[in-house]
Amino acid sequence: MHQAVLLGALALAVGSSPRTGLSLEDPLGWWLLLFEAVSADMLPGTLPSAEENMVVDDAMLLPGFRDPAAFLSGRGIPPGEPLHLGTLSVAALGSTAAQVLTGDGETETRAGCTGRIHVDIMPQVFLDERLSLWTGSDEQPPDFFTPFHEGVEKGRHLYVDWGYVRWEPSPISLSFGRIPQAWGPGRFTQLILSDESPPLDMLRFDCRLGDAFTFTGLTASVDSDSATFLAAHRIDLQPVAGLRIGLVESILFSAKGLELAYMNPFIPWYPVQWNERDDDNAFLGIDAAWRPFAGLETWGELMIDDIQYENDGNRPDKLGWTTGLAGAIPRAGLGCILEYTRIDRYVYSQRRPCNYYLHHGAIIGSDLGPDADRVTLSLGSASTWPLSAIATVDHTRHGEGTVQEGWPDSAQTGGTFPSGIVEYTTGAGMLLSWFPTDWLEAHGSIRNEWIRNADHVRGASSSDLTSALELVWTW
Repeated sequence: MHQAVLLGALALAVGSSPRTGLSLEDPLGWWLLLFEAVSADMLPGTLPSAEENMVVDDAMLLPGFRDPAAFLSGRGIPPGEPLHLGTLSVAALGSTAAQVLTGDGETETRAGCTGRIHVDIMPQVFLDERLSLWTGSDEQPPDFFTPFHEGVEKGRHLYVDWGYVRWEPSPISLSFGRIPQAWGPGRFTQLILSDESPPLDMLRFDCRLGDAFTFTGLTASVDSDSATFLAAHRIDLQPVAGLRIGLVESILFSAKGLELAYMNPFIPWYPVQWNERDDDNAFLGIDAAWRPFAGLETWGELMIDDIQYENDGNRPDKLGWTTGLAGAIPRAGLGCILEYTRIDRYVYSQRRPCNYYLHHGAIIGSDLGPDADRVTLSLGSASTWPLSAIATVDHTRHGEGTVQEGWPDSAQTGGTFPSGIVEYTTGAGMLLSWFPTDWLEAHGSIRNEWIRNADHVRGASSSDLTSALELVWTW
């Protein structure tokens, strides 16, 4: 009656099986996120979760939905059995991608490959690592190849996407290494911890007690040169079927040595920061997902960067929030997602530049950034599987605020949102994906963006039409 569907589309870090490895940007990831609306279980708030499976009621699914799930559950498995070396079990796989893009009258080419190894060292202990090598005439990787580093230096694009060891004496697990992940229910963005920045080197602790309680805590290095670290923890509760609530806290700080108070995931850090430390960058959050009935799900996330409960200086609050709705018609192989995100000015900033919420120059939270909002509508169909189609329209408003402007003493409430000369971007695009075999896929896309007040110059406008064709081979 039920089939287990691996959360491969969500698993940027793999679990006890080497089957996963799709990124959040992969087209099939969109479909598996829709599966939550029709599944028997809620997704965990911490994604990717190596231990989690999603259960889908097979009786509810026609081939448009069932086939992508079945395809994904076997995707990326190399031919043959893993190699057994004594007590070790070793599996290796990789992918190769090539892409041609056109836009602004120019043609760009991109190519890349990955190599990955998964080693079961002993019962409950495994190692997983992936390297990526890519190149592009525009210094960008292929779109659906999705390594986790966007060229820090020109021509240098060999990266460690992830590499970690995990020990899983259920119901807990302990992980050490470079682990990409995303926290929160958002389909197009997450506010406190997302996969927008390169993955962090961390020590992570997880504990799950059935479906009712999950705890996740980590301490990660953000910038070793400046001794900057990130600590984050969350609790996920499922009080009733179809409802998940997450409570989140994170803090970015600089320290000359180990900060054991922040490394302790079992205490609240806000009073520690307020009473014992100097002006670290702390965040609080709550997120929730609710499925009132099969085929419909709604979610929300609230992030508190700063709230002025004793506002003597007329200082503004720094908040961000997301709300969304997903609907699925499994028997027709159709799905729809509508999501809105707003982030106040000065969010992710701080008085001290070393405490800006950045890693390798990218925001650890939402790629939307501060002083902006965005609404996205996406419609998709897998009714003609192995061909899937996704159409997306979005509208973004972005003010003049940036993370790098810090938290100046001149910041006051009462200003407009977004601030200054607002840049307006409206985008529309179509993606067609074809999955003829378990190891081959093709993607064709076209997108146009209309921009008003480009680069915050009043009256400046532009239109940017791009198209792309990409082939991906998994081996």
